[in-house]
Formats: sequence, structure tokens, C-alpha cells
Amino acid sequence: METKSSLRLPGSIFIVLVLYGVVQARFYSSRMPWVIASHFGAGGTPNGWQTQSAFFVIEIFVVAIAALLGFVVPKTLSALPVSMINLPNKQYWLSPERRGSTLDYFRVHFAWCGCALLAFLLFVMELAFRANLTTPHQLNNPAFIAAMVVFLAFMVFWTVRLIRHFTSIAT
Repeated sequence: METKSSLRLPGSIFIVLVLYGVVQARFYSSRMPWVIASHFGAGGTPNGWQTQSAFFVIEIFVVAIAALLGFVVPKTLSALPVSMINLPNKQYWLSPERRGSTLDYFRVHFAWCGCALLAFLLFVMELAFRANLTTPHQLNNPAFIAAMVVFLAFMVFWTVRLIRHFTSIAT
């Protein structure tokens, strides 16, 4: 099946990112103070704090959210009736002869979105860990802004590509 091979690369990348998150958490867990700066203002100065255990629970939650968005949501679409799916030209794209390939398209593209989201969030966690190892605690704002711009550019590209695909009808 084409979808399994199409999902192999983003699925593999997602697994590598999850493994990186595990290594990241294990590496920093013994190096972090008991209370961690977890939120930073516009200047990169901390303005919110969490216990170390709460911070690592958030990291697990981040991985779960990315997995949910990237792999569970598109798989759930196949169980929904056509009336519950909001899609341009949905009668065309979800007709019996196209439904399978349409849902495959969603699976692959949402998998890439999950990878991008997880990579961005793990990078932000890395910045937060590093900020907690400096005195005074200071987030690397230029790196954060660059990562945010790259992630938002990916999301714009991803969204435009999805919209263009489903607003066109092959004749």
C-alpha cells in the first residue's frame, strides 16, 4: 500500500524525535534545579516557574499532543461519517472511490505536521533547559524567534498545500 511507504519517513522521524525527547529529559533531569523557570517574557527573562517533576510531565504531554495531532486525529477521520467532516468539495473527495486516497493524504500530511510540531516543541524545551543552567536564567530569544518563524512558515506552507489540494478537483 502506498500510504504505508509514504508514512514510513515521517513515522520514523517522529520516533527519532520521541527518542531525542527521552534522551533530552534523562540528560537534563539530574542537572535541573528543583524549581525550573518554565515561562519567559518577551525579553527572555523568566516570569513563570514549575517544579522539576511538573516540567517533565509537560514534556511528556508535548510528545502526546504531537502524536495525537500527527497520527491519531487523521486515523480517526476514517471512522467519521462524511457529514461530520468539513472539507472543500467533500462530496468529490469523500466519494467511495476517493475516500481511501483522501484519508491517506490526510494521514501523510498530518504525520509531517506532527513531526514539525514535536521538533519545534522539543527545541523550545531545549532552550528552556539551557536557560535554567545559566545565571541569571535567560532564554535565548533569537533562537526562539528563529524557531518560531521556521515553524510558522512550515505551518503556512502545510496549510496552503492542504487547501490547494482539496479546493482543486481533478477532471
